[in-house]
Amino acid sequence: MESLDVTIEDLGNLKRKITVTVPKEKVKEAYEKTYKSLKNKINIDGFRKGKYPQSLLEKRFNKVMKDEAIETLVPEYFDKALKKENLKPAVRPEFSELEIDKKKPLVFSATFEIYPEFENPDYSNYKLEKKEVEFSDEELQKHRQRHLDGAAVFEEKDGKAEEGNQLQIEFEGKLDGEVIAESKSQVYVLGSNQFLPEFEIALQGMSKDEEKDFDLTFPSDYNEERLQNKTASFSVKVNNVKSKKNTELNEEFFKRYGDRIKSEEDFNNLIEEEVKFTKENEIKKGQRDEVRKQLNNLLDFDVPEQLLKEEIRIRLSQKEQKSNDKDQSDEDLKTKIEEDAKNDLRFSIFVQKMLEQEDLKPDEREVYRRFEINCAMMGIRPDDLMKQDYGQQIYQQIFGIAAEESVLDFVIEKVFET
Repeated sequence: MESLDVTIEDLGNLKRKITVTVPKEKVKEAYEKTYKSLKNKINIDGFRKGKYPQSLLEKRFNKVMKDEAIETLVPEYFDKALKKENLKPAVRPEFSELEIDKKKPLVFSATFEIYPEFENPDYSNYKLEKKEVEFSDEELQKHRQRHLDGAAVFEEKDGKAEEGNQLQIEFEGKLDGEVIAESKSQVYVLGSNQFLPEFEIALQGMSKDEEKDFDLTFPSDYNEERLQNKTASFSVKVNNVKSKKNTELNEEFFKRYGDRIKSEEDFNNLIEEEVKFTKENEIKKGQRDEVRKQLNNLLDFDVPEQLLKEEIRIRLSQKEQKSNDKDQSDEDLKTKIEEDAKNDLRFSIFVQKMLEQEDLKPDEREVYRRFEINCAMMGIRPDDLMKQDYGQQIYQQIFGIAAEESVLDFVIEKVFET
């Protein structure tokens, strides 16, 4: 195994300076390799292509030769030095002293921050309440009704629209003369609460072919900031009104579920399983949130300064774009952002350590399932989205969330074993 001369200087606050010496013979080899790659690409007057001495090429293209040699040697030997000293940079290193002479060893330095070493919190320090799954007959009935509503058939009716009726409408909304919302054919079920309450109220009691004008004030937390607290004028026309026909639990209905549902008893068992699954996930999410919250107090170690500065910069930039945050003073806002950024970085470092230490991995089938849901919402095939950088970023974000969940679930399991 090749010997390597490496020295490390502790600069404090997770900063390290590593100095690496590359043997003289390796420097010479790099020069010769560079010469071979250049000699057939460059023309020098008085010589046939590729037939001039190496010394002439080095003299004529000294800087190119040096740069090529450095770009070959520095990454290779920096990586070797990190592995030898078991160091893992947390940020991009800054290289210095990059002077090279083919007759001498190459000595270069790199300064960077490393990830902190820390003890994981003892599982006895967490405070979690173990909860059993509970649900009422009313919750079962509501979930059962959602299945029935999904299979419901609507029939045209005379008279006024009431809750549960399906309306086919067209509408237009204007603010200061500008059209901000419109549809020529919108299907809407009254009582579904997908529209704002004022829109729902306006539709109540309307009949087929009826038209109505009304004002609508957008709430202060509306997702489009420019419309918050603004009052727009709307016009709506109801093209038809349909009432829901009761769904019968028969063979035709059970076919919707394939071979697993053949009777009303099977259907009721399915409803109970789904409600139980939902409740289990609610409990698990609550426990994850609680562990995540407690880790803010249990984790107490320095984080890489450069990572923290960049995270604060990004968050400040995002906050400045939101007018709702103007209620806080700049100093209070910055203090909170710094605290949140530090907690989140500590948590990320803790997660990475746990993944490696306990050999934890997220369920890739679940990761891909969530990715497919995102693709469906975007109207793009998963294979097509994965070919794009944006799609790979989405997949990695989902993978990261699933990795965090796998760590939190591991901690929860250990806490209840303690």
